[in-house]
Amino acid sequence: MSATHRSEPTRPPAAPVPRDIAHLQSRRREANRRRRLLRIDVGLGLLAGIVLLVATPGLAIAAIFAGVLLAACVLSVLVQRRRERRRAAEPRRRV
Repeated sequence: MSATHRSEPTRPPAAPVPRDIAHLQSRRREANRRRRLLRIDVGLGLLAGIVLLVATPGLAIAAIFAGVLLAACVLSVLVQRRRERRRAAEPRRRV
């Protein structure tokens, strides 16, 4: 037997428990809503792309429409991120 002690694994400090469970639940609902909306956006984009390729007579026209559609999607994501940053930067009010 060895005289050395077995080292215990170090654990990261636990995250502080929110005092208001309703606030935590609303944050979870908001995160789930964003995930669900993202999945719907991706699905609609894929569907629009497939319809576009099938319905257009030439690939050049499809490429133009696809570029416009892609630009709209990128703009939508950028606007959403900007809103999230603003919301996060606002001081939180206790009700």
